[in-house]
Amino acid sequence: MVVARTGRGWSVFAPGRAEDVGDLVEGMTLADLVSEELGALVEPDRDARRAARGPAAEADPDADPRDSRVAALERIVAQLEHALAARVSTERAIGVLAEHQATTPQAAFDQLRREARSQGRPVPELAREVLDGQAARAATAAAELPGGRTAPCTPARESSRAPRTRSRTGRGPAEGRS
Repeated sequence: MVVARTGRGWSVFAPGRAEDVGDLVEGMTLADLVSEELGALVEPDRDARRAARGPAAEADPDADPRDSRVAALERIVAQLEHALAARVSTERAIGVLAEHQATTPQAAFDQLRREARSQGRPVPELAREVLDGQAARAATAAAELPGGRTAPCTPARESSRAPRTRSRTGRGPAEGRS
């Protein structure tokens, strides 16, 4: 994949193709899934984040200023890659939560953010736990099926409403009784 700035803004191109890659989010998700299968980390680890911040010592004053500019740009690219990976995993976790709880993505994000704040943790870290839990549930479901087949993930949906009951005529919610 190549990301290039065009007259329309930033575009993603596939190697050997002149046209845009239309669905970057699905491509990133697919890349995450493939890298997970190969054993690579989806999000950069702590060492990668430290490297993205750059060197701790001052640069040599006799060095070529272009070298420092290239180093600064490499740091920015590493920071953007980290931010994008965190965003992708957060979006995936929002989707998992929204499906599992039968709610909207906005409500799922609000819940994820509220939980992260109450625990004093970053949202991407909590999102990673949600995705790890989803992978563990899928692995458990696959292990339980005969012949190693996988089952579609259909989470149980909990209702927050009280069960419906029939009311007698004239004594329902409209008359002040609930």
